[in-house]
Amino acid sequence: MTPSVIEFRDATAWVSFTIFAMYLLPARLIFPPLTTLGRPGVVAGLLLFVWWALTRFHPSLVTRGQQPMRWALAFYFVTIATSYIAGQARGLDPLEANQADRTVLMAFAAGGMLLAACDGVLTRERIDTVLRWFCYGSVVMALFALAQFALRQDFTVYLKLPPVLQFQRDLVGFDDRGGGGLVRVAGTAGHYIEFSVLMVVALVVAIHYARFAATRRDRQIFAGIAIIVAGVIPISLSRTGVLALGAAILLLILVWPLRTTFNVLVVGVFLTAIIQVGKPGLLGALRSLLFAGSSDPSVQGRLEDYEYVAPFIKERFWFGRGVGTWLPELYQLLDNQWLGTMVTTGIVGVVGLGVLYLTGIFVAARVRRFAKTDSDRDLAAVLAVAIGVMAVTAFTFDALYFSTYLFTMHLLLGLAGAMWRLTRAQRLN
Repeated sequence: MTPSVIEFRDATAWVSFTIFAMYLLPARLIFPPLTTLGRPGVVAGLLLFVWWALTRFHPSLVTRGQQPMRWALAFYFVTIATSYIAGQARGLDPLEANQADRTVLMAFAAGGMLLAACDGVLTRERIDTVLRWFCYGSVVMALFALAQFALRQDFTVYLKLPPVLQFQRDLVGFDDRGGGGLVRVAGTAGHYIEFSVLMVVALVVAIHYARFAATRRDRQIFAGIAIIVAGVIPISLSRTGVLALGAAILLLILVWPLRTTFNVLVVGVFLTAIIQVGKPGLLGALRSLLFAGSSDPSVQGRLEDYEYVAPFIKERFWFGRGVGTWLPELYQLLDNQWLGTMVTTGIVGVVGLGVLYLTGIFVAARVRRFAKTDSDRDLAAVLAVAIGVMAVTAFTFDALYFSTYLFTMHLLLGLAGAMWRLTRAQRLN
């Protein structure tokens, strides 16, 4: 195989650029003619899908072998297509029709990320390269959030580069919460909850490299990244972030050595003490949010959503009202991706999305079982836990509406597929 063919087959650089761009540039910074599809990372995702499709037409470029993630994505696309057809058949409001088209295109862009990761990241070392760039992007987002929280100024307004990009809407800004002058921040993410979930995912990946990076210097760098992203999770003032953090650490403790568990807990206690001293009311506000129960207005609103959408679900149980057609400005904000998926794509769509998540977790679990090194086994566990955390936290906000979450999820699924491909090749050899 010629060097040019190998270079074309390898998508590591483009995948790394895409995920880094998603974290570096604010979520609302777009190329105006393309509206929500105009985020540079989304455009790159669409190009990745085109790249992957082109590789199917040349025998030297096709990545061969079984790949469960491809089949899971194909099934998910079928459920989206079925729901899209069902929506068009019932007749759509122009706003609904436009959003349905955008949602389908966004799914293809995110699918491009998954396919490029599982078929175009060709070696174990290049999986590490992609995840390192993911960590670098995450710490940039975390530092922007930290500056927002400390200085009450949003420095993301200075990221309007190149000049052809414009802000689609106002930035997320600051939201008073918890009293005592506390504000929640989101860095470059599209929402505070999204930000908190992304930081939890970045934390577990960074801890992996803090343990297994090749050099001491790299291990120190990723330990620093882990501390920074862990430290900014509370400033989102999000229950979801705290619960996601607790779930991720508890699950990983089951597979970590005792020394690693002890080190992580010690650092966690130390970091908690620093936060308590630096911002005394922050942890108290989080504790109040966590134990507010059904008396909290946001919790009440989410519970009332089930009663509100029940007639819509009953009316179109199997295929839903049409993918992407539930618009808050026409109906009601649900803040629950699984509920929104049920309304828009029906039970078939819920199954499709569930299969996508579960396949990723299953594939990562199988990789962990057959991996030959501690590093591979730990990374497989990290991928499984991160995908699981993203699936569960989707109950708390409209997760797939936020493109950074969407692309991160598909990146993790794709890299689980890449690990599967490499581990299976080792077993067959």
